[in-house]
Amino acid sequence: MKIVYSPFYSNGYYIDLKKRKDCLLGLKVCGSNELLSELELRSGIVSQELSEPERLIDFHEALSGNISDTIFERSFKRDEVGVSRQLMTWCDSLLMEGWTPDANHCSDKLKDLAKLVKGVKSKHISARWKELAKHLENHRIFQEYDSIEVHDTEQIPAVVRNTLDVLEKQMTVNYIVREGSLPETFSLYQFKTRSDAYQWYLSKPKALQDVDVTISSDNCILNDMAIAMGQPVVNSTATKSNPQLLQLFKLGMSLFIRPVNVYNLLSYLQIPGNPLGGVSYKLARVLSDEGGVNKTWEDIIEEYDFTDDEGKDKRAEKLAFIEMLNKDYLSDKILVEDVKSFANKLARWCDQLLRVDGVEDERKEQLVVLASFCRSLHEILPADGYITSETLKAHVDGIYQPQSFTHMRAQKDSPDTVSSISQLADDVNKVCWLGCVGGDFPAYPFDFLNTSELASFEKSGILIPSKSTFYAQHHNLELEGLKHVKELILVTWEYDSNARQEEHPLITELKHRYKDKWETRVIVDAVPNLEEETGQITVLEPHDNYQLSKELKEIRREKESYTSIGTLIQHPFDYTMVHLLKLREPQVGQLPDLDTTKGLVAHLFVEKLFETYGGNMADEYMKMDQDDIKKMMGEAIQQKGAVLLLPEYKLERQQFEGILQKSVTVLAGIIQNLGLEPIGSEVEINVDLDTIGAFYGSVDMVLKDSNGNLVIFDFKWSESKGFRKKLEENKSIQLELYRKAAQKHYGSQIAGVAYYLFPMMTMFTSDFSESSHIRRVKVKTEAASNDLFEEIQNSYRYRRDELDHGFIEDGEMEEIAELGYTKAGNDTPFYPLDNEKGIKSCPYVKEDKPPFVKKKATWNTQTNNPKEKKTTHPILKGRLL
Repeated sequence: MKIVYSPFYSNGYYIDLKKRKDCLLGLKVCGSNELLSELELRSGIVSQELSEPERLIDFHEALSGNISDTIFERSFKRDEVGVSRQLMTWCDSLLMEGWTPDANHCSDKLKDLAKLVKGVKSKHISARWKELAKHLENHRIFQEYDSIEVHDTEQIPAVVRNTLDVLEKQMTVNYIVREGSLPETFSLYQFKTRSDAYQWYLSKPKALQDVDVTISSDNCILNDMAIAMGQPVVNSTATKSNPQLLQLFKLGMSLFIRPVNVYNLLSYLQIPGNPLGGVSYKLARVLSDEGGVNKTWEDIIEEYDFTDDEGKDKRAEKLAFIEMLNKDYLSDKILVEDVKSFANKLARWCDQLLRVDGVEDERKEQLVVLASFCRSLHEILPADGYITSETLKAHVDGIYQPQSFTHMRAQKDSPDTVSSISQLADDVNKVCWLGCVGGDFPAYPFDFLNTSELASFEKSGILIPSKSTFYAQHHNLELEGLKHVKELILVTWEYDSNARQEEHPLITELKHRYKDKWETRVIVDAVPNLEEETGQITVLEPHDNYQLSKELKEIRREKESYTSIGTLIQHPFDYTMVHLLKLREPQVGQLPDLDTTKGLVAHLFVEKLFETYGGNMADEYMKMDQDDIKKMMGEAIQQKGAVLLLPEYKLERQQFEGILQKSVTVLAGIIQNLGLEPIGSEVEINVDLDTIGAFYGSVDMVLKDSNGNLVIFDFKWSESKGFRKKLEENKSIQLELYRKAAQKHYGSQIAGVAYYLFPMMTMFTSDFSESSHIRRVKVKTEAASNDLFEEIQNSYRYRRDELDHGFIEDGEMEEIAELGYTKAGNDTPFYPLDNEKGIKSCPYVKEDKPPFVKKKATWNTQTNNPKEKKTTHPILKGRLL
């Protein structure tokens, strides 16, 4: 039996299989934990090895009972889990170097640490090493011809070294001292970016054809590019990563805190494989569309089918993962029982998935960790009673830690890789160090000790390296590792994701040692070994006209809206893609921006006023006291603008509430002054309009005047001049269609229509006289005589006829005068097309930010021809190149 041991071999290693072929069956390569397990197994010693979360729980329990009257007491009360983890790390570092709690201590800090360690019930790994060493003094577990080959002796913890010293009495223990010098044959390949370097590496250039092993610390990105280039992937581990599945713990627990963080709720619902099942995505869509939890949310839950494939109703089981939203917790009074219940259910869900066939190993790793998070929280929480938001958040943050997970497993014909130069267990002919950049130094584990404490340890025979010595040893470790290598290829890059990379200390040292011949060893921007493919390239360009298939010509919308009609007239290609074929860009659910959110809340607030007071809403609102207004406004914010409840938007919410209250006061005054009576809010209208057919609209407010005629208000949370401009040019499709639809719906004459802009506290209209907060917009002379509805009808008929004949004239960025639409409008009045200097506009081109155009500094201030602007459509449309 031969064991090759180094504390760095736990996460991977390289051995020369040809060199060791005679002893492969009796060879074992170990890190510290693997060596301990092997020796305990041979000794017949059974030890329970706790996971890190289990050790943390045990240590937290010890601290809870012994923290009083220590220097750590105050910190522990503020963050129990975080302090427990930190103190556990300190104790681990000391115990592995031979420190014992019973020794004499030179400071209160060490005395308190000793007190805490004594209270820990579970056996520390250092104690296992000591018990093993004691057992080996009287028991032989190896034969004389067995041996242990020990590498990197300066990095071995004291308790491990002591055990190896005992083993020397019954077997051969060889402490390997690497002899030789740095490789004389080496070259440095420098690239601008990581991507350039990886492309060169994966193209299998001649320089790498006989490489034995590659040193690469981040194979995840390497594998992504390997897949793109059709190359086999290597073993990769996502280190200190936060997989989405683990976010279920942190995001789920955050939903107990009040007010609910709506961003966290949206993220929680969109995690793939959410325990809620398919309803989570529907609820996420509601949240992103509506801005809060309201009746639409409740309707989705009520109507969703929760039966599984076997016909069992899983409603209660699924909804248990969002039931905390229905509880009225106080920020300083969250029921512990509810938190524990959620943690238990999430842990059981993980356990159930682990037993399901077909679950990938990578996902199983994450499920195990997620379940351990949940059980750790359950154990750390008090038995019953209440917990504050602050304490719950501290517990969750303390338990939740980034983890390392298997990302991909090596495929056939993939190169041998290790993550560090210290993992080379044998001499190697040729090594490629892919990514020799920066200085990835480990954290100094004894940073909590002061100079006098270090000196005290030295006097007692415990040799703890100083910070400078520790990092010198780490640098020497890399240099020693290079003595294994005959030929070395270093690959480095200047930038990684736009971040400039530091020069690796090894390169600095090599540059100093070989400064006379350094330039001859450096290759800059080497060309990848790629075969060039030739062929005709088809350049995508937007068309002026599109031909439709027969099937597409027969598709019609059940109902038109003012937005779909406007899109059909202005951009028929977009109308076809979005409104007929339902092709939309795939989107991650996002909450509305603040202005849209404020608009949603304002609409709902007015709707609630109408639902409460009906036609007397203006008079009654003027009588409402501040508390009632704030209560109603708060309900509207919860249902449509939950984002405003977040602490970071406190000032924004206060300003919004003040503006909305004043604006509704102005609106109520306008209603009173005009002698109007509200008869409907958010009125849904479904009618047949001449030429257009089935039409649907949602009118913000319908009122009637003293003569019984109707008035229509459309509310906007905007300060845009565009609404006034539409009225001036007699081009408001929305108000005109609402006028005709309401007239047909109610069978009454329409006395007037208007836009009311909440932030400006101003109403714009062409139908009412100028007064306080009412701006009468005069229609321009050239547009005053136009029949807007007739123009809309004619344009709709023309575009619809085009579609019926399988033809679309798009014409974006073309001369307006040359379009068939314009020529046809010479005899029949059409709704005018949007244009810029005689060129038909494109909705995806902005004057200041044309899409897909890189910003370049230029001295040329001349305006380019609008036709030459790069343009695109989100779906199917090409772009000018």
